[in-house]
Amino acid sequence: MSRAQISRVTAPSHRSRVNSSTSSARHRAASVRSTPSSSASSYASKTVVCTRESGKNGALMNMLKARGVRCVELPLVEAVPGEDADGLPDVLTRERWDWVCVTSPEAAKVFLDAYVKAGRPEGVRVAVVGAATGKVLTKAEPEAFAAEKQFIPSKATAVTLAAELPCDQGSLILYPASKKAATTLQDGLEARGAMVVRLNTYSTERVETLRAEDIADAVCADVVTFGSPSAVHAWVELCGQALYDRLTADQDALQPAYVCIGETSAEACANCELPDVFYPESPGMEGWAETVFLALDMDLNDRWSGIDVA
Repeated sequence: MSRAQISRVTAPSHRSRVNSSTSSARHRAASVRSTPSSSASSYASKTVVCTRESGKNGALMNMLKARGVRCVELPLVEAVPGEDADGLPDVLTRERWDWVCVTSPEAAKVFLDAYVKAGRPEGVRVAVVGAATGKVLTKAEPEAFAAEKQFIPSKATAVTLAAELPCDQGSLILYPASKKAATTLQDGLEARGAMVVRLNTYSTERVETLRAEDIADAVCADVVTFGSPSAVHAWVELCGQALYDRLTADQDALQPAYVCIGETSAEACANCELPDVFYPESPGMEGWAETVFLALDMDLNDRWSGIDVA
């Protein structure tokens, strides 16, 4: 779908609208966690679309289903090997790395594969962006990567990891990353004097096609969730036309609200001019789920309902 078409199904003053929505999401998410959960019956009529790679939506879906939400799994992206994946085992053993930084569960899986191929070298210290990533390592290699041996920053973001990682001038850091990952982590570490070697070990790409009936179901949902900027762009490209057709055919129809795992994906929504965007202040599965409920509880009168067809 072209950018011109997308702009016709979004709020005319989009960026200010998204900033307002995300600020509200952060504030209200904090209050949600301090109050009793809503009953499951109150969400029985609600539908949430989960768009991460196949097999990665289970944790979020289980949290939502426990409170009565109907979940639709619609993988919009898939992980594919990056150009540096084959060289990671050799690089891992070539130097005595002070830290290996792992910033997503998929990056953890790729790293673990290389770690085994390299013969499970001793003394590898890992820094993970958050608990979910750390659990992947601990489950696979409990002795080498026990939770207490990992460094986890106080907030699950690349900015915080770069600021808090214990390293010195000249520390040697290996960063096996997604090809599409921003340079936030390496720039922050290099600004502190560390030497960072980044390898693009995988990439998250849009799936080729979706079934028409699955798209039709998804654009009618109450909430669509995004776990990466790649998923945001895939939604626009694969489902944007069907969403536009629905909104132009029914003046009472609303876009779904969009709930992102973190700020980076929310910014991608802003760039694609999607309205009613929410994200938790602190990335993580529990906060993500609570923010979904926040979006589901949003008064329909507060939702953007306009469509510019000029």
